[in-house]
Amino acid sequence: GLKPPSLLGEAVRLVAKIGGYLGRNNDPPPGHQLLWQGYTEFRFMCLGFALTEGT
Repeated sequence: GLKPPSLLGEAVRLVAKIGGYLGRNNDPPPGHQLLWQGYTEFRFMCLGFALTEGT
């Protein structure tokens, strides 16, 4: 299963991966655009979860 990230860098990479970051060995760190796309998608995921829970 998915464990909560223990470091800030891990959390940033998780959000970036939602935004399309591949995270290969030679890839540079994720940029602001991928982080924004990942954050936006994550917000929609949270909204969908909240709607299914009835809150």
